[in-house]
Amino acid sequence: MKTDAQLKTDVTHELEWDPSVNATNVGVAVKNGVVTLTGHLETHAEKDAVERIVQRVQGVQALAVELDVKLAP
Repeated sequence: MKTDAQLKTDVTHELEWDPSVNATNVGVAVKNGVVTLTGHLETHAEKDAVERIVQRVQGVQALAVELDVKLAP
């Protein structure tokens, strides 16, 4: 089983690797295998992509999404 620090590193690397999201706008916190995502994204598609990316990381027990979508005026 991965430690929370290892899991955070894996999730962060996976987000940075995927070109469909801007990882600089996503905060990642991990406690007891539960990944919490925070931040502001530009589109709902990007939010959906972030969720899919994190769910494919091995070791994620649960996902708490606290991401906001800030649409351009």
